[in-house]
Amino acid sequence: MERPSPFEIVGTLPDWALIAHIKEGLIKIDPLPENWEERIDPVSIDFRLGNKLKIFMPNGSNTIDTRYSDSVDIEGMMETLELKKGQPFVLTQGEFIIANTLETLVLPNNIVGRLEGKSSRARLGVLVHSTAARFDPGWNGKPVLEFGSLLPNKRTLLYYGDPICAFSFERLSYPVDKPYEGLAGGQYGGDELQGFKPK
Repeated sequence: MERPSPFEIVGTLPDWALIAHIKEGLIKIDPLPENWEERIDPVSIDFRLGNKLKIFMPNGSNTIDTRYSDSVDIEGMMETLELKKGQPFVLTQGEFIIANTLETLVLPNNIVGRLEGKSSRARLGVLVHSTAARFDPGWNGKPVLEFGSLLPNKRTLLYYGDPICAFSFERLSYPVDKPYEGLAGGQYGGDELQGFKPK
């Protein structure tokens, strides 16, 4: 069966089409690791853990009212940690962590990115996203991970720069009219780690 042009595919991009989109700069990932083409799986590419993490501090209010979260200083309840190369972060059960990937992702107006966990991490009880697994067309920034550990009475060491999640990409039939970067509610793009922004 003859392959179509990688830029005419509608649906999830297979490995060869994903490589073409990255090479053409239609999907921008920066920095790309060495030998990145060899690291692409059948329909995904790994992203690595960035060096900044946000965690909820044990002190302060123990109640977050979702109806009034825009008037509560949730950022004030969180602490930002910055990992150095080779320094592990110790994740324990019950913790909720927000972190950026090392890579910045820029999407055109006709491609959706989907963040998935890595099975090698999932089998260690590490979840890398709670709900925010879709990255809309027009996304521009460092993807945010919302993760925690399911393992009781265990500590899991996570390292800056290690593979932590995988991205697949879906090409739409037509570009969207309202790309993420231009939306008033598109509040979590950019390169700064943002734990919470009210509407």
